[in-house]
Amino acid sequence: MSLQLLIIDDSELNLKLTELMLAKIDCHTDTFSDVREGLRSVKDHDYDLVFMDYLMPDINGIEATRLIRSMTGGVHSSPDYYERLPVIALTAEDDGAMQRRMIDSGINDVLLKPFKLEDVCAVIDKWCGTSLRRHNAVHGSAASGGSYDPDTVLPRIVGITDETLKEMLRTDRDGFLETLMIFTEDNSGKHSRIDTALSGEDYETYCVEVHRIKGETAMIGAFSLSEDASRLNELGKKLVTKQIAPSEYEEKLGLLVSGTSALLRALDELCSSADAFLSFAGHKQPSGDAGSLTSLKDEHPGVTAKPEKTIDRDKIIRYIAHAREALDSGDTALAKEWLTEIGEHIKRN
Repeated sequence: MSLQLLIIDDSELNLKLTELMLAKIDCHTDTFSDVREGLRSVKDHDYDLVFMDYLMPDINGIEATRLIRSMTGGVHSSPDYYERLPVIALTAEDDGAMQRRMIDSGINDVLLKPFKLEDVCAVIDKWCGTSLRRHNAVHGSAASGGSYDPDTVLPRIVGITDETLKEMLRTDRDGFLETLMIFTEDNSGKHSRIDTALSGEDYETYCVEVHRIKGETAMIGAFSLSEDASRLNELGKKLVTKQIAPSEYEEKLGLLVSGTSALLRALDELCSSADAFLSFAGHKQPSGDAGSLTSLKDEHPGVTAKPEKTIDRDKIIRYIAHAREALDSGDTALAKEWLTEIGEHIKRN
């Protein structure tokens, strides 16, 4: 019988990534990005374990766990179900004092982001008495999913080193591509949420959003961006707790705004190159009619119109940019690959 697990995380990327991991070890999962909906589900289902993101807007992981511990009723036959239910906090904060506060508040254990499948298996084994870690070690090759040819010449993703990219593909190609696609699709959402928080001087929400970027960029291997987000998060916390002298406030706020602008530009570059990479890997379809060039139909009477051809204009523009970047860096072989890909795309369409 498979384990029944609940994941509560306001990041769709984290939800999907954790769900993909748990699917490999035959666990049934319910996922919620809304913490209140997740808490209602605790009363309606017999879960073996809960994965709970620590930093969420409105209700954080500590508060949510306290609510679980105080619950009564529901579908559960055991009177101490809510007290015994293992709750594992998910966080990108490697802070010993904070982790102790989590444990003292009723959270059972802490899992640091970015985590791997073996980490997830280990914490489930610890609190559910299973042997998932050993099973995964024996059947790891079967569980990895996808394949990766190390001799393949790959386009680069800005913000992820070539070595990290190859390691991600080698470990779990399909899982990485799926995670990367979810990350790029939420890029405009990241912009709007942070812009709204800054314009409203809501630095607490700003910290939640930047903290999310810190964890998500680490999960896709963009470690330098993750470190940048971490520094901005720490600066944002000082604004929230008013740990900055009035004479330094304007200076620190200026650093926060300029640093955030640089972070968002870097995210745009990462997502643009990631889109090209996903198309190269056959993992992302062109976005319909938007940004496309369509051939003219033969409209002469009595003559059957030729099939309509579509060229993804945005893709061509990105490929040209990457080819130019490769030439600027002196990598003529990679530039040739990009130019060849442009020609093949035009020929196919």
